[in-house]
Amino acid sequence: MASPSITTQDQRRIERLIANWKGKLSWKLLTKAVELQLGIKTTRQTLCTYTGIYNKYKKQKADLRGVTPEVTSRITRADVAAQERIARLERDVRDLEEKNAQQLRMIDRMLANASSIPNLDLRELVKERPEELKKGPRHE
Repeated sequence: MASPSITTQDQRRIERLIANWKGKLSWKLLTKAVELQLGIKTTRQTLCTYTGIYNKYKKQKADLRGVTPEVTSRITRADVAAQERIARLERDVRDLEEKNAQQLRMIDRMLANASSIPNLDLRELVKERPEELKKGPRHE
């Protein structure tokens, strides 16, 4: 019988390495980390044959992506649609706030320019226009 290339103790050490992984996780990066940190030269194919390592890898990869089994089992199509709607509305709000800020800057600039005109009453600039006054019902 051939001896396993990774001992049970090494397998637990590799699983701990995966569990504590931060950043991008790939088989290539994992095999390099296993060699550098644990001194075990191995391949992706070898690591995949160990169920514990493979499952820990899959779980950590999903966790790093933000997709946990608990989350995926509770998310519905309506939740996805709601998230997309929220993202779209947040973009719309950002765009409108930016447009509002631009318009306010324009008004400030116009008032500053108007204040430099001699004999100009600024109240005249902000009075209601005839077309804005409320009109009663039309009688024809």
